[in-house]
Amino acid sequence: MTALSIILVCVAFVLISGTFRRRPGIAVADTALLVILLATIGIADLVLSRFIDTRGIGWTIGALLAFGFALDALYGLMAPERQRRRDRRLSEMMRRRRR
Repeated sequence: MTALSIILVCVAFVLISGTFRRRPGIAVADTALLVILLATIGIADLVLSRFIDTRGIGWTIGALLAFGFALDALYGLMAPERQRRRDRRLSEMMRRRRR
């Protein structure tokens, strides 16, 4: 239950920080990516728990991942210019890979 609370708070923080930065699209995209990653972790944990005792490590990994997204959102709030430069570099890198 604690990991679920941490995940929900982190998702809310990502969405709220995106709204304050006036970039809600990026916040929604980050949240969608986080949900996809959490689903992947949950499925992997479910499959692995059939063979070995995972002791719910999926929740811990999910909470750490959500916390990482929240830290990235906080970094975007504190240093928006650096965040924009990073986003530009990532988009340029993705354009180069498509060619």
